[in-house]
Amino acid sequence: MKRIQPQHIEMLKSYLRSALAAVVAVMATVDFTFQDVLKAFVAALIPPVLRWINPKDPAFGRGAQPVE
Repeated sequence: MKRIQPQHIEMLKSYLRSALAAVVAVMATVDFTFQDVLKAFVAALIPPVLRWINPKDPAFGRGAQPVE
């Protein structure tokens, strides 16, 4: 069974921080719907994905060295 790499755990943590901030911002508005909250979760994917596609990002980039 393949173990989850620490690098992937850090990427997940990054997503969760972005998602929390986005959802709190949406919920702080007066009128929000469930769809608005879902959109916030999707929008929170943008920062970690941008870091992943950047080959020069030392933590999550495509060229990053796996953490042992």
